Amino acid sequence: MIGNRIFSAVQTQDIPPHAKNVPSSAINVQAGEGLCYYKSGRVAVSVSNVGQHQKRFYVYDDDKEKTMLCSLNEYAVGFALNNTRGNKDRRSRLVLTGRGGVYADRDQSIVAEWKWDRKAQNAGTIPPAGVNMPLNKNLFLSFTDRFTMELTYDISGIQKHFDCGMKLKRMDSYLETAKHTGLGRLDVTIPDYRTLSMRQTDFAESMRGLRNKNNPKSQNLSDMVSNIVSGLEDHFDTYIKDKKGKPCLKLAGAKKEGWEMTCKELPKIKKTKQDKAISSGYSEALYLDDKQASTYKFNAKDTARKILLKPNGEWKTDLEIRLALCTEEHPPLPKPEHIKRSNGHYHYNHNARERHKRVGPTLRKVSTVKETPELQSLLSKRLESMTGNIKDLYLR
Repeated sequence: MIGNRIFSAVQTQDIPPHAKNVPSSAINVQAGEGLCYYKSGRVAVSVSNVGQHQKRFYVYDDDKEKTMLCSLNEYAVGFALNNTRGNKDRRSRLVLTGRGGVYADRDQSIVAEWKWDRKAQNAGTIPPAGVNMPLNKNLFLSFTDRFTMELTYDISGIQKHFDCGMKLKRMDSYLETAKHTGLGRLDVTIPDYRTLSMRQTDFAESMRGLRNKNNPKSQNLSDMVSNIVSGLEDHFDTYIKDKKGKPCLKLAGAKKEGWEMTCKELPKIKKTKQDKAISSGYSEALYLDDKQASTYKFNAKDTARKILLKPNGEWKTDLEIRLALCTEEHPPLPKPEHIKRSNGHYHYNHNARERHKRVGPTLRKVSTVKETPELQSLLSKRLESMTGNIKDLYLR
């Protein structure tokens, strides 16, 4: 599937414009990836980066069909085909999988078969000399093992060698260098080990450099502009502190008034032995003093708000309390004039049905058809005929 996608991509750029005006075997490989061309301008080798140290290779023949000769991914999985015309081993091929590899001759007979895991059953062996096969007259593949593969590109004296073996960041295992502590644990030795504190320090340094780049200080600039930036810092660094607003004098007693109103709404209760000593907060407004507590008899109606009781002392229902909250404590605002003159549905506090005097000229009735006695008689006759037809249908 990957080969088909690369094949179609190369097919769309068969002979690139820059390949017509340069030497026939020019190589365009930048940053470890790119394309190599034949003299005809067709793509010979395509190299693409997968990561920082891994690549994929796709090799094509110099024919109209653009036959794929080799395909190897970053895990050294793929195939290679000998398509050299006139070679006695033409059609021999090498197939590499995730478990092992197979080399077959031109008659499709298996010459060698092996597995990467040398301890596996029937692991087989790689040929001692490896597998060296030409792909065509300009390309050659040399296979020694999974990590040692080389593709050679040679056209008109221009050579390029590609390392197609599998690349890993770490070839050894932690267990190979670990030491036994004697308590059933392993002391793992990691080279270039950096603690979390060291990583945090590095990150802070990088962020400090970025911050200094976005908001440079005068001492970090050259003499050409340091004096100018220093003057700006003296003015703007203390701008927020200098321009900070001061509290308004009119609101000096607002906090105290709000506190007193809140304390008045709290019902006072008798202090028990389990209660703690009076402290700051709502304690003074919540508990009765010793003199009041000696003659205190609890009655919820005495401390309840007036809005919760009826004039006869009985409790109001839930609906009555809600109506009282909407009308007495939070009365609706008067309707503005622009709402009185408009139509539509408004908030329940604004009664749109309220009668009011209309300001300005009133609308007069407009009819699309001129009303005449003849028209009225015609409409009445039609209505009677329609009614009679409906009655006849019902009687049937």
